[in-house]
Amino acid sequence: MRSTDRFALHDVSCSIGGRDLRVANLSVGGFFVVCDPPLPLAQSVAFDLVFSDGWRASAVGRVVWVNGGESAPSSPLPIGCGITITKIAFPDKLAIVDRLRRASGPPLARGGATAE
Repeated sequence: MRSTDRFALHDVSCSIGGRDLRVANLSVGGFFVVCDPPLPLAQSVAFDLVFSDGWRASAVGRVVWVNGGESAPSSPLPIGCGITITKIAFPDKLAIVDRLRRASGPPLARGGATAE
């Protein structure tokens, strides 16, 4: 598995500042979160990735790209933003890798379905 491989996991949300947001895709290094309006580019965010089975991982990230908002959406993804994970506990990162490995289906195509 490459760090850029993205997976659509329908049972993942992201809690940022008390808001629960849908995660459109997830990789070892980041994710795309659906939010309107999108978070500002380059903003640092503390978040929890929350899985439907109750497991969660707290981490810190940075908004690395924005889809929509003041400009027309530039990809087939909904309005939202790509967040790269900048700080996460190693056991949580390993758990995410394990969950991605067990995800059904191949990684998403890079064009239009990335978090970077």
